Amino acid sequence: MIIDGFGHVMPKSFCDTLLKVYPTDELRELSVLPYFGDIENRLRVLDKHGIDKQVLTLARASIWVSMPPKVAPAMVRAANDAVAEFAATHPDRFIATATLPFPTDEYIDEFDRCVNQLKVAGIQIMSNANGKQLDDPDFRAFFKKANETKTPIWIHPQLHAGWSQQYVLDKIFGWPFDTTMAMARLVFSGIMEEFQHLNIVVHHMGAMVPHFSERIKGFYDAGPMFPRAQFKPMKKDPLEYFRRFYGDSVLNDSVHAFECGYKFFGPEHIVFATDYPFGPKQGEEWMAGALHQVRMIDLPAREKELIFSGNLLRIIGKR
Repeated sequence: MIIDGFGHVMPKSFCDTLLKVYPTDELRELSVLPYFGDIENRLRVLDKHGIDKQVLTLARASIWVSMPPKVAPAMVRAANDAVAEFAATHPDRFIATATLPFPTDEYIDEFDRCVNQLKVAGIQIMSNANGKQLDDPDFRAFFKKANETKTPIWIHPQLHAGWSQQYVLDKIFGWPFDTTMAMARLVFSGIMEEFQHLNIVVHHMGAMVPHFSERIKGFYDAGPMFPRAQFKPMKKDPLEYFRRFYGDSVLNDSVHAFECGYKFFGPEHIVFATDYPFGPKQGEEWMAGALHQVRMIDLPAREKELIFSGNLLRIIGKR
């Protein structure tokens, strides 16, 4: 079985609602791309590439940036309802997640509603919430809840303030950078150590972490040289906490990058994913590339099974 563990969707019903309430350039750009909400086309593409199921996460993270607090709760609820309804059209093919772009105390009820009533597989959050980092005390209740309920988390990168949109540099480089920052803060703040049942899927194979893993470890070990770093003592090597994340295979057909991620995370902490429908040819080029990455490396059949579906099924509790 092959499951796309990090696909994106923008149901038309929610897009139309948000355009009336909080229109942004990001949303307008997305609204003219109808295939983000086209169910039949999505099924055709999945069938064409031999993908059995797809995890649906709401596109596009940046639509939430600076959304007024009085508007956000209703829009978050509407988004989660729309994604769940989209997935329910073909429950044998789609796996719904909910999105909490501001995972603060006031959204814990929405967390419960989505998990218990909408029966989503997990919760998508962003790598920052309007600049507030994930180790902020305001988010502690969210991580505590996810840990207690063993609810998987998908982290999507968020726009990083100051990165230029010219040449799409904010997304090419800003997003992987912010993913890396989010992972590091969750590790070095002690959140990953304290909450042992967190299962977190991160985009782009953990971004910079696999490539710079020894640099991460080296600076931690040299902590006394950098007193302002304020490293906390850890029971284990910090890289062990980084390896608890699940890196997805969204690497745009970069086989060498996949090999690097494989060597860092190992076969039991990689989730196959495509980023569909983003990318060339309405997402099909990156979908084909994600499959190519896994198949180009000489992996045992058991490891391929783990990457293509086994790891994801294990963390969402469905077999």
